[in-house]
Amino acid sequence: MKRLLTNMTAIAFLALFLPYTMTLLINGRQGIHKEEVLPELEYEVLSCMMQEDCSWMADGTLDLMAVLYRTECVRKGQETGNGETGLEVYDGNYSRMYDAVVRTQGQVVTIGGTYKELPYHAVSAGRTREGVLLGEAYAYVLAVECPEDKEAGEYLKRYQIPQEGLAEALGQDFSAEGTELQRDSSDYVSHVRSRDKEWQGEAFRSLLHLPSSCFYMEESDDGIMVTVKGNGHGFGISLYTADCMVQEGAGLTEIIQKFYRDAECITIP
Repeated sequence: MKRLLTNMTAIAFLALFLPYTMTLLINGRQGIHKEEVLPELEYEVLSCMMQEDCSWMADGTLDLMAVLYRTECVRKGQETGNGETGLEVYDGNYSRMYDAVVRTQGQVVTIGGTYKELPYHAVSAGRTREGVLLGEAYAYVLAVECPEDKEAGEYLKRYQIPQEGLAEALGQDFSAEGTELQRDSSDYVSHVRSRDKEWQGEAFRSLLHLPSSCFYMEESDDGIMVTVKGNGHGFGISLYTADCMVQEGAGLTEIIQKFYRDAECITIP
């Protein structure tokens, strides 16, 4: 019985102090003093943020990410993060992400009074895409000029894709000559037509592992040369532009309303 009580005491001690011990190991001695018990929703938000490399973001952009993730967690009504995080990201940025969650605690975005999906991406091709391309339900997602994105390191990439790789990825021989690229108003490719086959732009991009569907193709010696603008699907907030706005003094509401029509930032209990 004495041994049982000793084991139970040890288990209770671990259950109580393990979270603080992990915080100390990862964040150092200062981290353990700043932790406080947060509502379950806020831990879900923090878990989501830990899946991203946020090291390049200003504090205000981290606040924006916290609000976007919190809105998505509330919209889905369930935990979104999967908890699988590399220590190299966790170690350097946990404290800043935690602070962003605390600063924005309870803040969410509504569109016309309801919760909606809030798409975002890393860098646009210079202009974000109209949400109606995803369907009328996304009409609140605005096409916005983002000239700052052209200064981003990820804005312009070039890829040499050999013919063998093209055939394997697309399931047929492919040539840039005679291929038709249909574009939307923001210059992203919406459809690719080659011979008797057609792909949606995002599907074609995925098959070739391109960072964006704003691309151009030309023949090369053994395949095609692809020039790509932007990083991501192009809908909603461009995080690079948002980060530039933050550094210029813009607040969360200003950024959110720039990219989403009828958006409002509110605080829930």
